[in-house]
Amino acid sequence: MYAAIARYYDLTHATLTQDIPFVLQLAAQANGPVLELGCGSGRLLLPLLQAGYAVVGVDNSPEMLARARARLAQLPAAQRARARLVEADMRHLTLPEENGRFALVLLPYNTAMHLSAADLGQTLRGIREHLAENGRFLIDVANPLAVAATPNDRLLTLENVLPDAETGQVVAQFASNWLDDAAQTLRITWLYDASPPAGGAVHRTIAQFTYHYLYPHQWQMALSEVGLRLRQMLGDYEGNPFTEESGRLLLLGTV
Repeated sequence: MYAAIARYYDLTHATLTQDIPFVLQLAAQANGPVLELGCGSGRLLLPLLQAGYAVVGVDNSPEMLARARARLAQLPAAQRARARLVEADMRHLTLPEENGRFALVLLPYNTAMHLSAADLGQTLRGIREHLAENGRFLIDVANPLAVAATPNDRLLTLENVLPDAETGQVVAQFASNWLDDAAQTLRITWLYDASPPAGGAVHRTIAQFTYHYLYPHQWQMALSEVGLRLRQMLGDYEGNPFTEESGRLLLLGTV
């Protein structure tokens, strides 16, 4: 899914740091090993390691994991020793017994929105199977009410213009939205136009993603069906309760 845009993903998410203190606080409360599903290039994994936690990061993208390994290589040996990267499909996750169970399982920023209803059910069962007896989980998604209000104009709009320090290119990011409120999906087409530093032809990369969104009552049902208990629904990383105007939907719970 991310094969063609792993580098662009890092560019567009470089300023996404608001959730890091919140995740570190959860890890401190859980006080045990962490499992991150959809760890990508290590945006959350590295701060967790630097804070002293043992982390298993799972992702199905070799390209994203390669970037994560490159970032891990810059860490001190003691921090690297607490990390394990696993290339696997979170929908069918079975980790070796030596990994044990986890005090905290993360399904971080919008990762769950890549999953259809059936895929989500399988993933939630995997979370249930890998949680320790008193383990906790966090699922972090966009406010579904905000997603459902996305303009369905399918117009191509400029979202970002980003300098790429790795290549010297300037990358223009465009997006087009297609909302299907009956199916509760948002299909986004992203275009990345990379301009060479010395001029010349622009290189265009196109990526399409379908995001699935659930309303709070649907999340409650999905979690209950697999034996997970929803303890809190928050609307931001400051710990405020979820409302219709919230920016996020943070689902926290236990076995």
